[in-house]
Amino acid sequence: RPRSEEEVDEEDDDDATRESSSSASSASSASRGGVRVNKCFKDFTSRRNADRLVASGAVTVNGAVVAAGAMVFPGDVVELRGERVRWETLNVIDESRESATSSSPAASRGSRFKYVKYWKPRGVTCTTDARDRTNIVDAVNYPDARLFPVGRLDKDSTGLILLTSDGRLPNAALRSGRKRDKKYLVVVDAVVRPEDVRMLRDGVVISTPVQRDRVDRVLTARTLPCEIDVVGARTLEITLREGRNRQIRRMLDAVGYRVINLHRTEIMGIGLRGTREGRWVECDEEELGIIRRCIAEAEDAGGCGESE
Repeated sequence: RPRSEEEVDEEDDDDATRESSSSASSASSASRGGVRVNKCFKDFTSRRNADRLVASGAVTVNGAVVAAGAMVFPGDVVELRGERVRWETLNVIDESRESATSSSPAASRGSRFKYVKYWKPRGVTCTTDARDRTNIVDAVNYPDARLFPVGRLDKDSTGLILLTSDGRLPNAALRSGRKRDKKYLVVVDAVVRPEDVRMLRDGVVISTPVQRDRVDRVLTARTLPCEIDVVGARTLEITLREGRNRQIRRMLDAVGYRVINLHRTEIMGIGLRGTREGRWVECDEEELGIIRRCIAEAEDAGGCGESE
């Protein structure tokens, strides 16, 4: 059962990695060169058998199960039963169309991929589905490449979202074992008691819906310890690494508070500097360095290295 946007929140990053990257790939096939996913396996199986593998759910692109006929593009991470497929060495893709139309600072530096930070306002939905009129791709309206969001914020939350054309980044930043710090300013409906702050820091038991291999289930478990600073009587600064569905809201609900406003200020050291609500900017050199290190660390750990 696909979950509604109301069920998806600021920390549902694993599902965001699976869904948004593959949606962007299929939606953009007309605007950029790519290859059909069944061509990624031509060194060891027939195209017909590759179609069967895709139909069985054994193939993922950027962590998302894809349908037969899906397109893949440079930088996309293709896996068969969890094993990385070095597909780009088998398929030559012309990227001249993208590079010729780009006049951005990143393009002038010769960057193959695009990295953008966006101050999401209320009302924008972190989906790449063009049928949703509030989708983040249309809201950003980036001119030079197809982008997809790295992680999610729910429709009523605000703040920082990274968007990229690089399929390695969601895997490097959001997958279990490699998740990075994300910082939020959270306003609640009552004065926060010191004892509740201590409980939240140590971890509280919450139940969250998860979907793995297309099967829905409920995970009930204690949250990992996190950093919490009290910045006002009803305002907390929360730093998480975990990525469970509606995690911050559920944590606060567990100790008796309702979230009034949730605003993300930072992801792995990248903040909102240089942008403002409803606007995007390309990441600067310092921020690109953080992204490169994140990807390199994942590659060194055997994660999401790019095929050459």
